Amino acid sequence: MTATPTDGDPSEARRAVEAKAIGWLAARHTRFDPERAEEAGVLFARKALVELALLVGLRVRLDPSALDPDFSLLLDQVADVAGRASYRELVVRDEGALLLYAGTYAALRLCGREDPDFHRAIEQAVSGGYAACFERIPYRQLDLLHTLELAGVDHGLPMVDAVLPHTLLCADPSAFKLADRDIYAITHTVFYATDFGLRTPKWPDGFDLARTVGLLEALLVLCRRRGNADLVAELVCSLLCLGVHDSAEADRAWTFLADTQEVDGRVDGPDGVVHPKLGEGNLEYQKWATGYHTTIVTALACLLARSPVLTQRPRPTVPLPADNKGLEEALYRSVVWLSGASLSDEAEPGFAPAAAATRGARALGQPALVEPALSALATYLDAAPDQLWSRYGVEAVAEFARGLSGLGLTCDSLERFLTSTAAALREVSVVPAGARTGIRILVDLGVLAADHGAALLASAPLAPPGTDDIAAGLVALQIAQRADQIPHPRDAGAESWRPVAECLAAALPAAYRDYRLGEMAALVRALALLGWGEHRLTRDAAAFLLSQQTPTGAIGYPACDCSDNRAEAHRAWTQSCVIALAELISSRPLEQTASVMGTANR
Repeated sequence: MTATPTDGDPSEARRAVEAKAIGWLAARHTRFDPERAEEAGVLFARKALVELALLVGLRVRLDPSALDPDFSLLLDQVADVAGRASYRELVVRDEGALLLYAGTYAALRLCGREDPDFHRAIEQAVSGGYAACFERIPYRQLDLLHTLELAGVDHGLPMVDAVLPHTLLCADPSAFKLADRDIYAITHTVFYATDFGLRTPKWPDGFDLARTVGLLEALLVLCRRRGNADLVAELVCSLLCLGVHDSAEADRAWTFLADTQEVDGRVDGPDGVVHPKLGEGNLEYQKWATGYHTTIVTALACLLARSPVLTQRPRPTVPLPADNKGLEEALYRSVVWLSGASLSDEAEPGFAPAAAATRGARALGQPALVEPALSALATYLDAAPDQLWSRYGVEAVAEFARGLSGLGLTCDSLERFLTSTAAALREVSVVPAGARTGIRILVDLGVLAADHGAALLASAPLAPPGTDDIAAGLVALQIAQRADQIPHPRDAGAESWRPVAECLAAALPAAYRDYRLGEMAALVRALALLGWGEHRLTRDAAAFLLSQQTPTGAIGYPACDCSDNRAEAHRAWTQSCVIALAELISSRPLEQTASVMGTANR
């Protein structure tokens, strides 16, 4: 296994990763020659060549020292291909592929290997009325502008500052909604706008560097969990281009890249990079084709990290919201709706919504919001058989009991059930970890002695739940059951829970794509319990849940016409979201919590 950044000096470990990556590329330099490729792979080889050329050109710009033998070999390979008329004259014959040829020329120019004929051919293509002016999406337009700038070619096009406001990066997107192609658009926007860290662009009004860094770090979590070394390396490069060298998330990414690198220096790319028919039956070609780009980007990250010419700046910190006003107002509306919905149901279907509404009212500090619902249910269930309560979840029963106590209401059957449960626990000395929540609740309600409750809680092991081959929704449920076991993020042992939080965060995109609002809410709640309430992924997910609130206060859009199915979906989604939003509010610092009395009543 390759030495990781945690084994001694991180800079030395990265130099080792870079040297092995460059060595692997140099050993396969002939693969970057389009003339040596089979007919189906010629265009692929041209694309690979310009990416190799970019790496060599950046090596000269970012490190003023002399090229080592491997880099010299790669430079000679690029120069050899570009020196052929059969290659460079394609720029005026294949105008749609201008960037392939202009990028190769630009890299050679940066390395001091000027070619007037090649330069003239590129100028002719640019002035031909198509190659530089056909419509491109914003980051591709930035690629063109950056390449022509490095090539020293005049073009008369709008400059970088005019294009930046239209990019995905500057729109500050929701992190968990982004597909891989979107993440590539973001990283490449950073590359071209900053000239790979060598300039500070004029960012558009409203651009927040701290939020951008938070976005890149959130995407690092997702891509690292997916095992996508290509995007992990590009995101690390993006942070370095922005001058950020002190990111803890980037440090984890460095370890991931070092561990992913193979013994010979290759870094494997993600699935789908190469059409399965390309190079079919040729394992050596397949290994090159699927690994060359990720290996190049990994080497580039190492180069950026050690460059003596790049500016470094302290990692900007994203400020916390001044208060929870928007969150509380949305929660207030949902609590009111959910409380009313519980009154319209029969007692048992209405119990869970009422309990969830009680949790939301408790987070808001407004228990009176659910008094009508709790009073009606207490009266209805007053003579219910004790075994009825065991059919409800522990948390729902606890919230109902807390709500009644806070309002001075009673329910005889519930009190009998709690008393008999506490009596049974007096006869045991060991309980499973899953029983901790119920024990803590009985102590809080005063029906189980505090000293005996503490002894029982001490008997349950404290350990993060496993995440391998377990659905994230089930992991989130375990987190809810073990809420009192989770250490504070600043406490010893908190880091051991990080893989659990990452597992839950990485499950958000799939839940979003399938519109599983209940699962998203459970994930958000568990992340808040784990101390990730202010993480970019959690905040973006909570914002999405809030965006699904209807004017009535119910959450979700069932997209069906059956009234019963719609009502059932609204109740289930709103219950889950109310509990999640309540946990978010409860987990945030007191100074962020603002009462919504008055504003929410409007």
